Amino acid sequence: MESGTFSRSSFRTPANFMLWALVASFAMVAGSAGPGAADPATPARVQSSQFTQHPTPKPASAAQASSNEDLAAERELLDLANKDRREAGVPPLRADESLTAAARAHAQLMVEKAQLEHQFAGEPSLLQRIAQVSALRLDRAGENIAHDSCAADAEQSFMHSAPHRRNLLDPRFNVAGFAAIRSNGRLYVVQDFGHEVATHTTAQTRDLVSLAVKDVRTEGGLTALSQYAPAKLDDAVCALAQAGRPNARLLHAAYDNRRIITYTQSRPEILPPAAVNLLRQSDVRQFAVGSCYARNAAYPTGMYWVAILLY
Repeated sequence: MESGTFSRSSFRTPANFMLWALVASFAMVAGSAGPGAADPATPARVQSSQFTQHPTPKPASAAQASSNEDLAAERELLDLANKDRREAGVPPLRADESLTAAARAHAQLMVEKAQLEHQFAGEPSLLQRIAQVSALRLDRAGENIAHDSCAADAEQSFMHSAPHRRNLLDPRFNVAGFAAIRSNGRLYVVQDFGHEVATHTTAQTRDLVSLAVKDVRTEGGLTALSQYAPAKLDDAVCALAQAGRPNARLLHAAYDNRRIITYTQSRPEILPPAAVNLLRQSDVRQFAVGSCYARNAAYPTGMYWVAILLY
């Protein structure tokens, strides 16, 4: 997932702006008679909001099993999911307690309201409620919900419904938390899936981007660029995250007479195409990299923000 802007200090060319939201997919099924209605994959809403450089989710009391929680069914759901993934040639899911906490909190709401919904009135979106209880760095999330007679029947219903099956067998998901709560003869099930991205320190992120820059120059048969470290560039990138705008022009006041590239990525070493084009220009001599990992409303579970300065 990426977004970015690219700008020259002269401002004679318009900025090229792309925005890819975090992805969330949903599906629901009721009863064991067959698959029910499902929502199509839906991108997260993008808006500016409060910013947190270091994820600080609140501990979730929902992580503790309630009296009607069926822990055996939760374990069975995970085992069945990984069995189906193994048979499909897909890597297994790793159980995560924070995703389990998010799933349990939502399952409790479904029990209280006796209905299946992915988002009730006043409830945060999937990515937002995961972010409230989890420090995981995710760039993708998905959810299956159902009520059925038992874990095995719920899994069978999921596997016979295309949207649920896609979530269960999606090779991009690598972590999950499953909730199972019994109420009035029904087992309410919530399966929350996520794709956890690699965790890098600010220095490690700079190193990854720097290596990518050097690779672009080498592949283009160009002279290697020397690297420099301007003051407070990381702080300036974090300010972009706080504003919720990966906008290169916002850096020109502090770093004038530079060609500036800014972008957001779950894998910061992947440079946007427009950045590669700038890096292949023969008159470029030096570069600098600033980075910040941040959460905001556009990226509730966080994203790497990167700036590359060229001259």
